[in-house]
Amino acid sequence: MKTSAPWHWLNGAVQPAGTPALALADRGAALGDGLFETIRIEAGQPCHFDGHWARLTASAALLRIAVPYSKSQTVQALRKLAGANAMDRGAARLILSRGPAPRGLALPTKPAPVMAITMSAGLPRYPQPPVLGLSRLRRNPWSVSCAHKTLSYIDAVAARLHQHSAAMRAEVVMRDVAGDIASASAANLFWWHEESWHTPALNGAILPGTMRARVLQGMAEAGIAVREGRYAPEAMLQAECAFMSNALIGMQVLGGVDFGTLGAARYEATSPRWMQVQDTLRGLQPSWSGAGADKRFRQD
Repeated sequence: MKTSAPWHWLNGAVQPAGTPALALADRGAALGDGLFETIRIEAGQPCHFDGHWARLTASAALLRIAVPYSKSQTVQALRKLAGANAMDRGAARLILSRGPAPRGLALPTKPAPVMAITMSAGLPRYPQPPVLGLSRLRRNPWSVSCAHKTLSYIDAVAARLHQHSAAMRAEVVMRDVAGDIASASAANLFWWHEESWHTPALNGAILPGTMRARVLQGMAEAGIAVREGRYAPEAMLQAECAFMSNALIGMQVLGGVDFGTLGAARYEATSPRWMQVQDTLRGLQPSWSGAGADKRFRQD
C-alpha cells in the first residue's frame, strides 16, 4: 500500500505536500514537456541513483531541458526530504519540467526549469505472482515518449484500460507497431525458453530500465546467457518461467500470461531457472544498505 508523504521538495525548498508544485502555465503540466524518475527509498536513502541520474540527464540533453541542480544536490534533496517525511522505505518521484511559458509550442525565451520531488510510503507488492494481460495498444519505437521517461505517460495508463485478455489484469504486456513484445506498461520483461533467458532488445519499442541494465550486468558477470532480440507474443506463451523488473519491485516472478484469443500460459513460480536467477542476483534487488546488498549497486 502506498501513502502520500506530507512534505515535498520544490526547487530547493521542502514544502507541505499541499503546496502546488507545477503552475497551470507550466509546460510540464500543460504539455507533458518534462521528465521524471521513480526511485526506491531504503533506510531513508535513494537506491541506485547513478542509473536514474544518467537516464534523466541524457533525456534532458536530447530535449534541451536545463537541469537546475547537480547530481550531489539532488541526492541531498532526496535524503533531506526522506528525513522530513520520516521515510524509511518508499518511493520518490523526481520531476523535471521545462517550466512556465506562454501558450503554444514555442520554447520559452527565458527558460525557468522546475525540479520537484514527491514521496510516498510503501512499495508495490503482489500477494501472488501476477498474470499479465495483453494490451490492445502498441508502442511506437520512433516516439520520444517510448524511449524516454517523459511526463506524458498516457500510453502506459491507456494500455491497462484496453486489453485482449480474458479478464482485466493489473499489468499488461505491450507490443510494438510490428506486433513484437516490447515491455510491460511499467516494467521490462525476461523469460526462459529454449535453454536461454530472453528479453526485448533496446532497438525495439522499450524504455531502457535502470533495473533491466543491472539485471543484464549481473547475469553477464554470473555467466548466465541472455538473448536480446525481437520476439512475437508466442515466445512468452511457450516460456517455462518469466519475471519483470523495475526500480521499485526489483525482480518479480510472473504467474503466467493471458493473451486472450492468442492463448494463455501459466508459469511455475518455483522453476529452477527462476530460482537460480533469484539466488544469483539477490544483491541486485533494490537496496541501499540492507543485509546482502551488493556494493556495486549502492549509491555512495
